[in-house]
Amino acid sequence: MVASKHFIASVFVLPAILAKEQSSSVSSCSALTVTETVTATVTVTASAGISASAVSFPLASPKSTSLSDDNASKPSKVSSTFVSSTKANDKSATSSSSTSKSDSKASKSSTTANARSSSSEDKSASRTSSSGVILVATGSATPFSPNLSTSFIYDLDNQPIAAPVITTQSKLSLNKTTYIVDMAQSTTEQIANYHAKGKKVGCYFSAGTWEPFRTDAKSFLPECYCGQNVTTDSAGKCTGQGANNNLLGEWGEWWLDIRSDKCLKNIKEIMTTRIKAAAAKGCDAVDPDNVDAWTNTQNFGITKQNEVDYLLWLSVTARSNGLGIDLKNSGDLITDPDSGKSTNWTTSLVNAFDFNVIESCHEYDECEKYDPFLKAGKPQIQIEYSNSIKKCPSLKTGQQLLVYSGTTVDSSKITLSCP
Repeated sequence: MVASKHFIASVFVLPAILAKEQSSSVSSCSALTVTETVTATVTVTASAGISASAVSFPLASPKSTSLSDDNASKPSKVSSTFVSSTKANDKSATSSSSTSKSDSKASKSSTTANARSSSSEDKSASRTSSSGVILVATGSATPFSPNLSTSFIYDLDNQPIAAPVITTQSKLSLNKTTYIVDMAQSTTEQIANYHAKGKKVGCYFSAGTWEPFRTDAKSFLPECYCGQNVTTDSAGKCTGQGANNNLLGEWGEWWLDIRSDKCLKNIKEIMTTRIKAAAAKGCDAVDPDNVDAWTNTQNFGITKQNEVDYLLWLSVTARSNGLGIDLKNSGDLITDPDSGKSTNWTTSLVNAFDFNVIESCHEYDECEKYDPFLKAGKPQIQIEYSNSIKKCPSLKTGQQLLVYSGTTVDSSKITLSCP
């Protein structure tokens, strides 16, 4: 993908907003600085070159949010990175359980209905928030620039990972160029060691759910994951009537409200702090998970357009902090599930993200939805669970498959690596 060395963005400000606020600076994701205000255009500069298409809302200054290692308080569970696929693999899951769009056949009809019901909104690749600010960036350049030959290890549950070579329980010896790890459970020293062994490092965090075991959990407004008028316990978990309206199935996480401006402000402050923490730890890229809320069970009314707006903001924020970023699942935003053609957001999303992480696409025959990334020279990691594939299938250049023996993303339990 051709990379631009400069970040140039245009922010179109509604006349009402301009009339009210003609100050010379606006804060947005802290790394972006408005340098000039004119009648309808604001020129924005960033500390790192970017080339993406994005829609953003203004951010207040991030709160001081601690992101120390979470493994001491983290319950024993399958990492939320693959919540979607494992829920989809449970064919007996009830209709009230959240399922991934990319993995659940049962969710496809509701996804289609949702897409049609919001078709008027989905016709545009960008929109104006109630704050009246739209950020549209073009291009793509980060220090982390994977290509179709970049290889990956994905491990969130067995850290630190051996380097430079991992030997699995099934006696595979894997020497990959990029490690994807849980950010909060990985120390600065561990990441430095991966670098010393010649690895690039992507750092995982959940961008779309509230996780009660994270050290910054209480920074979230309860209404932004429980919903309005829902009580919480001392740990912040939703209780009482409506407590499970936004619950992510059995994983004990709640979907975040990325639709309301109040919650977006709160959520973006926290995600900005997480992204900055990733940069401070030495991560080369971030791996934001749970970005397909529109197709899951939640009571916020989140649409595809809401998700696209949020995804593009994540990209701008990551890149303005010098980090690469991947798109996790969300294939229906890239390729329309009914027509099989590109969506109105395909180009924007392909430009905004550096690679894909895709769960169970072979099981549900959905890998081709992500082909526009391959055509742009951007690789993908395909993850399959429970030994569902026994031998390497035919793969396109840039596709890499990792098969795990169970439902934990533990590199020691990889049973098949292709190519």
